[in-house]
Order: sequence, then structure tokens, then C-alpha cells
Amino acid sequence: MMNEEKRMRLIARFEAEMGKVTRPGTDKLMAYVKQSDFYTAPASTRFHLSCRGGLLQHSLNVLDAMRSVLRYNPTGKCWEYIVAGKILQTDIPDESVTIIALLHDLCKTYFYSESTRNVKNKQTGKWEEMPFYTVNDRMPLGHGPKSAMIIKQYVALTNIELYAIWHHMGFTGGADDLTFRKAVEDYPLIWATHTADMMASSFMEDERENKSLFREPSQATAGEWGERLESGEDD
Repeated sequence: MMNEEKRMRLIARFEAEMGKVTRPGTDKLMAYVKQSDFYTAPASTRFHLSCRGGLLQHSLNVLDAMRSVLRYNPTGKCWEYIVAGKILQTDIPDESVTIIALLHDLCKTYFYSESTRNVKNKQTGKWEEMPFYTVNDRMPLGHGPKSAMIIKQYVALTNIELYAIWHHMGFTGGADDLTFRKAVEDYPLIWATHTADMMASSFMEDERENKSLFREPSQATAGEWGERLESGEDD
């Protein structure tokens, strides 16, 4: 279970990462984030990070996962998507990676309702009051498309950002197969985003907190990620 001190650290990191985004309207977008339940909402009802601050943690996990899926080019100060040793997509701005990863699930604001129930602690044998969540979608507009629509009320999105956020759920995102395959063909970063999202929810996260290996998320900047990859530190 995430304690309040850790949640505040995650908020500070999220705002520091978003603070690097210089796009007009970012201040208004961040005002929306802060006024919403983004910092307190879970990432799911029970599958991963079903806890206070879970959505915030998941968003940062996806950023860390995306930075490991992509390769940083320190000369161009951008990211590249490498497949089988070949550059599939290049010149991906760091700002785009930040926006895509941190805001891909903005659709989950005003999405959950919270209640509590008594649960027996397996370690202590004592009954404890624990929160549980149900879906109460107050903006029923879908998933990836809804995130993109909320963001676009405040800031302009590039095509690569729009498509990556819109289709980040992969084949389960609601688009027909032909549409999704064509989108990935045109914008391969969609698949990198979907991969990072699955890495976070499947490998990094338990039901109520990050798995032990990922309890302390990386604090590395884009440039530091590039230095690690160039030196082989993350191999």
C-alpha cells in the first residue's frame, strides 16, 4: 500500500517531468490534472495498482518503461525506436515521450469511485479497513481516444502523440484490426507505447504497489538514460 510520503514524492517527480514540457497550454493542462483526482485515483479496480495514487505511479512506470524500450540519441537530443538493430522511427522528441507516457491514461480521471471494506491481513491476522474501487465513469467517452480529447482541450498534440495515446491499448483498444494495423504501420511508436504500458502493468506492478524490484522508480533524465544505454550500464 502506498504511503502518503511516497505519493508526494511521485507527485513531485510527475510535475518535474511535465515542467520540462514547454508547449503552450501546458499550464492549463496541469491545472486540470491538479484539480482532478489524477493524483489519488487507482490505476485499475483490482488488476494493477488498485490503490490511492495508483494512476500516478502507473503513469511514471510507463515513462520509465518507454525510456527503456527506446534508444536515446544524445546528439539529436531525441529518441529512436530500434527493431532488430534497425532504426524504425527516429527524431522522436523527448517532450513527446513525456506527454505520451504520463498522460496516456488521463481518461481515468473522474472514472473511479472509492469505498472501504474490512480485509484480514495475511501477515498479522488482524482485520484492517482497506479501500476498494468501482468504475463510475463520469465522462463515458472511451479510453485512449478520451485521453487524447482531454489533452487536446488544453494543448496541441502532434500526430505521433495523438496516435500513440489514441491506440495505446493495442488490439483491445476498440479500433478494428485494419485500422489499428494501418495506424501502427504509419506510427510505429504506437507499439512502443503499448509495449511500455504492458511492461508496467504486467512486470512492474502488483495489485496494490509496485513489485519489489520496482519499488523505487528511476529518477534518470532523458540524457542520463542515454548515457546509461551508451555505456552498457542497463544491459
